[in-house]
Order: sequence, then C-alpha cells, then structure tokens
Amino acid sequence: MKPGISESQPHRPGQIAVYCFAILQVCWLALPTSLRAQSSASYIVVDATQKKILLEGEPDRKLPVASLTKVATATVAMDWVDARNGDRSEMMTVPYSVGSLGGANPLGLAPGDQITLRDALYSALLASDNACALTIADHIGREMMQRTGGPDPVSVFVTQMNALAATQGMSRTRFVDPHGLSANGYSTAKDLARLMIYAMRNASFNFICSQQTRRVAYVRQGQSMAFDIKTTNQLLGQMGVDGGKTGSTAKAGECLILTVRKPDRISDLPGGMKRRVPYRLVIVELASSDRFGQGRLLIQQGWNAYENWLASGLVVKDAKEMLTTPTR
Repeated sequence: MKPGISESQPHRPGQIAVYCFAILQVCWLALPTSLRAQSSASYIVVDATQKKILLEGEPDRKLPVASLTKVATATVAMDWVDARNGDRSEMMTVPYSVGSLGGANPLGLAPGDQITLRDALYSALLASDNACALTIADHIGREMMQRTGGPDPVSVFVTQMNALAATQGMSRTRFVDPHGLSANGYSTAKDLARLMIYAMRNASFNFICSQQTRRVAYVRQGQSMAFDIKTTNQLLGQMGVDGGKTGSTAKAGECLILTVRKPDRISDLPGGMKRRVPYRLVIVELASSDRFGQGRLLIQQGWNAYENWLASGLVVKDAKEMLTTPTR
C-alpha cells in the first residue's frame, strides 16, 4: 500500500477542503490577467517613475469613484496653501451644510466646530471623512472666492478640482463635490493614476497616506476633543504598500488606489557613478467586488510585468503602452 491516506480510510472534510483550495489556487494562477482581474470593472497598474502601463482592464471606462475624489480635494487644498506659503495649522469652521451630509463622519463633526486644515486632511485621507472634506472645500473655497468670485465656496473649490484634472490630462473626469458622495461625478482608472502620480510629488501627501493611525482634534464650544483615527486601507504596510486611498458607495462599488514600493534599483555608471531608479507602482481599481483581494493579486502581477519589461530592455513598442502625463 502506498504511504499516505489508506484506501480504506475515508477522506475527512477538512482534507477535502484543503485539496479543493489548492486545486482552485493553481487554476486561478494559471488564468491570464484579463480573466483573473474581473473583480473590478476597470483597473490599471502603472510604473510611477516612467509611466509604463504594466496591466490594464478597461482603464478608460467612466465610472463613479466615491471617496477617491478626496485625492483631488486634498491635492487642491495643499497646492493652494503651499502656493501662498500658508499654514496648515490654521483653524477652519465646520459649515452648516455638514449637518445634512451623509456618509462617514468619524469625528462626529457638527456645524460650528473648529478643526485645523492639517487634522482635516488626515481625517479625509485616512478615515475617508466626508465632513472634513466638505469643511476643507468650504474654507479654502471662501479664500478662492475673494480672488475669483463665484456662486458659493464649495462650487468654487470643485471648479479648481476640475481645473487640476484638466492640467493633468484627465479628459474623462468630472468632479461634482469634494467628497465623492454624488452619483453624478465620474473618472477612469487611467485618469486617477495620473492624479495620484501628481499628488505623490507632495511629500506631505505621501506622509499622510503612509500613516496607520493619527490623533486629531477639534474644538467644540471652547472644549478640545481628541480622537484616534485609523486608515481604511487594509493593505497599508503589506506587500510594500505605502499609501493610497479607499472609496465605496452603493453606485461606485469598492474602489481603491494603492502606491507600492520596493527598494530602489541601483546600477553602476561610467566613472564610478551610480544610477538610482525608484521601484514604484500605482494601482487603481474601480467598481470592484473584492478590492483588497484583487489588490494583492495586482501587486504580484504588476511586479512580474515590471520585471519582464526590465528584462526586455525597457522596450516600448507602442506609445499607448505609456501613461501620458504633462511634462511639467
């Protein structure tokens, strides 16, 4: 008799489950990328340094993007403050409109509360805080109105979000609010990759998105209220994931942006010089049924595709293989 389970010994349910899982895993890994990534209606994996598109599936499809919108909100706010040598510790007053806002409000902000721009950015990006996103738009929108005029602060701010999208070549994107709750806004996986690559130029943005937790505070009727917020990005700190943003609404489904890093590649140059090339991926998933499960898969496949491209000598056969972004 062969070693192992005897012919007379019945298979236990646990053993059968293990065998079935192993078989399914092998079959899953054998599928081509286009079939294995179907948990998302649209996705893209891009080398963030050279803009090479490594993997994609319907990346130009217009879809609602939920709280991924907040990447644009935070970026416009940071650009505005930095351009004016502003202070992110400035206090903002939570607007009356927060009282009727739905979705995530993890701090329990109410109209009239006060919070710093810095803490609002942390809560908006880490905890996907809709109230903070709206407060940022209202506060900075008022400053913008002093220069440009406009119907109301939030509308003026959203106009700047769309202006940012235009400068980044995001031609299939339309933002309609600063938080992503509206079903009327849309973007694409490819456009959001462009946006994320731009946002990553700001070291403060990268630092915020890299944090697992953060203590933030706000003031209510003269009393300071402190809270510990936690990132909604379940992959942060795993598989090289060092940032990103989550989003989810009934219409948008599960959405996710990931930034993934490996140690930089260092090569020798003539004269004893060294060349350092960052290993960095940007992954975008829209309308996913399992964003974190697919995220793990796309990280693995993305690095495999990158290594294959590297082995080919970084050959680009068609301009469509590259993510076009502005040169400035």
